[in-house]
Amino acid sequence: MTTLDRPLRFSPVYMPTVWGGRRIEAWRPDLPPGPIGESWDLADHARGMSVVAEGPLAGTSLRELTKAHGRALIGASWDGGEFPLLVKLIDANDRLSVQVHPDDDLAKSLGVGQRGKTECWLMLADGGELFVGTVPGCTKADFERALAAKTVASALNRYQVKDGDFFFLAARTVHALGSGCLLYEVQQTCDVTFRVDDWGRVGLDGKPRELHLAQSLHTIDFAASSPGPVPARELAHPAGGSVRHLAACDYFTVEERRARHTSGGAPDACSIVTCLAGRGTLATAAAGVAIAPMQTWLVPANAGPWTATAEKHEGLRLLVARPA
Repeated sequence: MTTLDRPLRFSPVYMPTVWGGRRIEAWRPDLPPGPIGESWDLADHARGMSVVAEGPLAGTSLRELTKAHGRALIGASWDGGEFPLLVKLIDANDRLSVQVHPDDDLAKSLGVGQRGKTECWLMLADGGELFVGTVPGCTKADFERALAAKTVASALNRYQVKDGDFFFLAARTVHALGSGCLLYEVQQTCDVTFRVDDWGRVGLDGKPRELHLAQSLHTIDFAASSPGPVPARELAHPAGGSVRHLAACDYFTVEERRARHTSGGAPDACSIVTCLAGRGTLATAAAGVAIAPMQTWLVPANAGPWTATAEKHEGLRLLVARPA
């Protein structure tokens, strides 16, 4: 197997959902028919496994790369498990279910996995709505009453979003993406979801989807502060262009870059670079690849520093994530 010295692109895994839409088709001519809610662009998960799309490693799964190369792929933070982060492009044509994800300790104690799910969202369009966290003062009893009365939306903070809004959702935060949201999500590698309420809807099979009320009520952190959009200012970046530092937690760091030319790569850590707008070249010392909107690339830790350069008269908008 070749050394991990260049950016890697993976074939997207598309997820049909009852709430999905067709907006991803604007960038993905291979989108399958029907409502598609998610494109898993980088995933080491049995439900949607990423496979290298091109180049010397074409056909190799992210799971195989992680098992074979570990720290050479991910960096010093690799703990011996699966690739730690999952990156999705999401198109919500309708409301998602009201849901919550466990943290690491709860996932283990409930026997649903070794990792919980802390996640974050960068909005890519104006006009969507979402629900994040319970309204101030809402207790578990208040929330249960709202569920019984089918007025759960009244117990949640509701936001109208615009392009560039960023939300950080710690595990145990109750939430629901709403209609009109187009976004990229960076999260821990975990697909455990406790569904609280589904707005009286049925699934693609015509049957009501399963709810997980006991697990949800046990998981929701009713004492958490109300999380709104993260106030991240645009600053000059010493490597070129501008940057918004969006998230830095125990699991990942996330930033947004805008530049004609910029560089990155943390010592002994991989970078996940998603092109949101513009066209250009993403390069390491060994090789360069052409990048286009709504494509995600993994720059292995062994590949060292990288540069991103826009085509003439273009500018790049990049989402850059790294495992913590």
